Amino acid sequence: MDYQKVLEEIKHRLDIVELISEYIDLKKTGQNYKSLCPFHSEKTPSFFVNPSKQIFHCFGCGKGGDIVTFVMEYEKVSFLEAISILAQKTGLEFESVKKSISHISKERLYAIYESATRYYMEQLNNSENAKQYLIKRGINQKTIEIFQIGYAPAEKNSLYNFLKEKNFDDILINSSRLVSNSYDFFRNRIIIPIHDLTGRVIGFGGRLIDSSSELPKYINSPDTPIFKKGENLFGLWHSKQHIREKGYVIVVEGYMDVILCHQYGFKNVVAPLGTALTQEQLEKTKRILNNLKKFTNKILLIFDGDEAGIHAAQRSLLPLFYGGFIAKIVLLPEKEDPASFLQKYGDKAFKNYISKALSPIDLIIKTYPKNKLNEGIHSFLNSLSYLKDLIYRDELLKELSEKTGINEKTLRDELKQIVHNKNFKKEKINIKNYLVSKEEEILLRIALSYPEKINYILQKINIEDFEVTIIRNIFSKIEELQKHGQFSLNKLLNIIDEEEKTFISKLIMTSEIDEELIMQNMNDCLKSLAIKSIDKKIKKIAKSGDEKTLQELIRMKKNIIKNHNG
Repeated sequence: MDYQKVLEEIKHRLDIVELISEYIDLKKTGQNYKSLCPFHSEKTPSFFVNPSKQIFHCFGCGKGGDIVTFVMEYEKVSFLEAISILAQKTGLEFESVKKSISHISKERLYAIYESATRYYMEQLNNSENAKQYLIKRGINQKTIEIFQIGYAPAEKNSLYNFLKEKNFDDILINSSRLVSNSYDFFRNRIIIPIHDLTGRVIGFGGRLIDSSSELPKYINSPDTPIFKKGENLFGLWHSKQHIREKGYVIVVEGYMDVILCHQYGFKNVVAPLGTALTQEQLEKTKRILNNLKKFTNKILLIFDGDEAGIHAAQRSLLPLFYGGFIAKIVLLPEKEDPASFLQKYGDKAFKNYISKALSPIDLIIKTYPKNKLNEGIHSFLNSLSYLKDLIYRDELLKELSEKTGINEKTLRDELKQIVHNKNFKKEKINIKNYLVSKEEEILLRIALSYPEKINYILQKINIEDFEVTIIRNIFSKIEELQKHGQFSLNKLLNIIDEEEKTFISKLIMTSEIDEELIMQNMNDCLKSLAIKSIDKKIKKIAKSGDEKTLQELIRMKKNIIKNHNG
């Protein structure tokens, strides 16, 4: 089935205003429609729908795109599921999607994961090798039962054969992602179930038994409609009540750390699923932390005390502040993780380490040498600028002043400057942290709004010279469609990703270009980009000492400026 043709037919039959009106109330305002955003809480409408371009955009949370994007976001479904829902609304036959994961009930997926859990547990009982591995790791029988730990045999299709015997059909089995074409995803691994907050199994972690293998030590089951690795925490189901009782959560790095901590009586412990709490993955980290925020805003992170652990601890401060957490950090002895430490030294020694947890200030002072302390303080203040809790921010500034001897006013002034610089930079950054060139942005807006100008623009630019990655990628796709005489906004929206859709929806919604000034704006942008391109070449040639080429480039620049002014 050609998805592009199906998408085109869906968009031909469905109007975005009518579709979104089925979900929320829209009110006409000028050429657009507006409403309170369905994706975040707000009191003033910032959600707009443009009927002429068939797109939506929220200026509050930044979500935007076409009808497929809306259904994906509102219904919390995959791309294929969204197409299937829309196909049904239009009465289109779409058998390939109907038979795909999009039409498989989540309840049936829960059932297959529950059956797989029982199967893996049974296989553990039948495997001396797997049982010996768990004994070696210090995990007792009671803990095995609490966490429903199992074992996936080495045979390539043992789970598949079991599920077939249980009368699960091939479509459902393959859609569970535990099997692909009769081939099991997990083989010769300890299996650790991942539960949602209601206690249902939604995924698995698999720990390799054969330490000599070059395969990854840990793998997680792939994402499905009931499991998103980047949005779940291992152990939260077992820990949630203990987190409430203790008033804080302990975050460790691995499955075995969580399991051993629980076994030794530390039951308010969780671990991310293969996603470090880092600033490099800030939005993903925030989604993970939001799950914890339901239970507590106090967090204790435990790291190995080696260089990598210390670096990870330092990098964790920004996402923790960004997520609104009050944080403390424990650095274990080098080459020790919670599981190994508990096995070697026991619960009392572990409790003692926790009692000596470092504040963020202590971490900076302890881990930065004196000759680099100012560097550490500046890095810390940058992280602190993301903290919205002003009382906690004030406490940390006072502590930093007391423990470093730096005047508190100096620290506050420095933080104020960092916040100012950060806000200034935000004006130049779009929703996905791409530096936006005004000229490139205007040319893209003209191309989208006035397709008859596309050929003229493409003749005058070199797409590879564009500085903004997302605009460069979109223009490349426009060029490809234009080559085949197939460009339209709808066709473009059908082949770009969700991030690019959001960028385009915001671009179109933000402002309109005066039709009388199109050519002037377009030529101004093209000349500005040409000058930028020459300036880059001049800078590069100047270093090489090629005087002849340099003078030629300078003449070219002067001609462009002269012709433009003329």
